[in-house]
Amino acid sequence: MNRFYACILLVFLTIIGAGNGPAHASDHRASPDHPFHIAMVLWRGETQVEEGFRAYFASRNIPVDIQVYNINRDISAIPDVIAQIRKNPPDLVYTWGTGVTMAVAGRYDAVDPVQNITELPVVFVMVSAPWKTGIAAPPGQMRTNITGASHIAPLAAQINAIRAYRPMKRLGVVYNVQESNSVSNIADLRALGTEMSFEVLAEPLGENGTPDPDRIAGAVADLAKKGADFLYIGPDNFIGTYRDNLTDAGFANGLGTFSATELEVREGHALFGLVSHYELVGRLAASKAADILINGAKPGDLPIETLNRFSYLIRLSAAKQLQLYPPLPLLDYAEIVK
Repeated sequence: MNRFYACILLVFLTIIGAGNGPAHASDHRASPDHPFHIAMVLWRGETQVEEGFRAYFASRNIPVDIQVYNINRDISAIPDVIAQIRKNPPDLVYTWGTGVTMAVAGRYDAVDPVQNITELPVVFVMVSAPWKTGIAAPPGQMRTNITGASHIAPLAAQINAIRAYRPMKRLGVVYNVQESNSVSNIADLRALGTEMSFEVLAEPLGENGTPDPDRIAGAVADLAKKGADFLYIGPDNFIGTYRDNLTDAGFANGLGTFSATELEVREGHALFGLVSHYELVGRLAASKAADILINGAKPGDLPIETLNRFSYLIRLSAAKQLQLYPPLPLLDYAEIVK
């Protein structure tokens, strides 16, 4: 019971606005006629993260002109985007996700000034493991032009959230080996499994190149045969794109899906998750961007942060389909998605 109540304390929600950025624009060069220019480089078009980012500036009457570059899940488009950005340099570059941020800014220890943006401030969002992937520099070193907002709850909190729903000894994960953030997440889960007494049953995809979504159903069936208690969706763009393939295969095999990201529960069919609200992630990133643009803060001096409060989401339709209903104490603080 102690672990259960610790979970409640950890994930109890009173969602509040993110970030403590400046309340009003004070830089006289920013006006409706001369707004701050931001280049927004996106993986798959605008999301609620960008809604939150835009809303932060609008609510504070900070004029911004945002140029959107949507690469539509094609990372090979980044060099052309960087070339376009350099033709008309903005005041700040915003990047979405690990792959986009890595391609735009490079690793801290392998930056190429020709291929990567080094001369402009960069604020990233939706990077799950900025230090493990090398986007952020390790302690004692600094990347002067980069800061950002992450979105993943601590892994121990995620495991406690799963076990608050049902006991869990085996966690099934289908993941894309081509995504460094996903590979890092699997390694961290395995290390945590030793500490918290659970086994990670992993089914990798993409070992020989581009992962095949048609393999997801078979991988889930294999995880069910191996005794997985739940499926897990971590920070994996490929699995996020084909989330319905995963959750539908879970339903077919009697497995509920836990997600570390919001959309898989709110807009998909994952059973439950411990997540950051996307809009608040965007607002947190915007507070950092505003500090850079208005106050002249150096990105490297601003901490890379995650929200300090998370939402426990439960999708009722998935619970009904699986006949796997949450324990009553969870309903005191979980948000039910119908």
